[in-house]
This record gives sequence, structure tokens and C-alpha cells, in this order.
Amino acid sequence: MRPGDRVGVTAPSSGVEENLRDRLRAGIRTVEERGYEVVVGACMDGSSHVSAPAAERARELMEMLTDPRIRAVVPPWGGETVIDLLPLLDWDALREADPTWVVGFSDMSTIITPLTPLTPLTLLTGIATVHGNNLMDTPYRAPEGLLTWLDIVTMAQGARPSPRPRRTATGHRDGTTTRRPPRCGSSHSTRRGGGRDWTVTATCGSRGG
Repeated sequence: MRPGDRVGVTAPSSGVEENLRDRLRAGIRTVEERGYEVVVGACMDGSSHVSAPAAERARELMEMLTDPRIRAVVPPWGGETVIDLLPLLDWDALREADPTWVVGFSDMSTIITPLTPLTPLTLLTGIATVHGNNLMDTPYRAPEGLLTWLDIVTMAQGARPSPRPRRTATGHRDGTTTRRPPRCGSSHSTRRGGGRDWTVTATCGSRGG
């Protein structure tokens, strides 16, 4: 991604309550300060456990992922109902569309993490995804040794993340960095630390970037 690109924000699962809208706006400002234009969708209602009916959430996600002007899509956070969207997404259309970064973790992993047939975006389309912080977490500084999704999507094509191992106050390592050599144009980097696994995946023929 480059400054001037658009970032789409939609909630495929849970929306944002009114009392947390300031935090949402802070996340948007953080993205805008990196030079990106932010487009917020209609499926953001936080008054229920879902931001909108499944058909509307799927339609908005499809619109953002197939809009050539939008280069990344990030949710505010997770939830429990992304799985309802899987049978409603047009995977053939996504495969033919210009590549768009899809960012997130928690419930968003249902769509983006290429681990099982239930998490198919990368497997079915060859488009890279970022398993990393959601928009509501974006304003927070990443701990030493970790990268944010904004760092990942600006990397040059073929580049591999190389965060430094984090150290505790006593100087002992409390995490590891695992890097695998590229295979058929693929890269996979996992950082373990802070109780979370942060994964960046680009598969064979990946068009993300």
C-alpha cells in the first residue's frame, strides 16, 4: 500500500457502541495520519451483538473487497458471527477482483487465516491476509518486537518481516521469532509473545500488496 490508498472499515461481526465511538475515531485518525483515506461502511451498529443482518454484512464486505479503489479492509474488532458470512460470499468474484489486504484477528480469523477449510480466503483466492491488530487496537503502540498491520501492508512485495525478539526488564528473552524461507513465492512469519500469536501470510501467487 501507498499513501493516498483507501482503507475500508466494516464490521463483519460486532459493531461499535456509541460510548466507544471516540475510540473508533482515534483508530481512524491513526490510519489517516499514515496518509490513507478511510471509508467507513454502514455495517457498524453496536446496539446488538451483530452490526447488521448477515446478508447486509456480507454484501458490504464484498463491495469493499471488490472495489479497486480500496486497498485494505479492517474491522473495528471481532465478535462471534463472521462464520454466518462464509456461504454468502462470492468466492469466484473475490478471486477475480483486484487484490485487497484483509486485516484482523479474533472472529475475523474465520475468514482470513489459512488453517482449515472454514478459513478460506487465502486458500481460495491466493490473496495475502494479515492476522494482526484490529482497527480499535491500531492507535496503541506495538510492543517491542511486534509489528502493526500498517507496518506489514507497506512492505515491498516479497519482503519478509523481521521483528526483533522482545526482552523483559531483566534482559531475558520472553518470546521467539519464527521465519520460514519462501516457498513458491510464499512467506509466513509468526511472532509469539504477549499471549498472542501474530501471523502474516502470503501464499503462492499472492497478489496482496
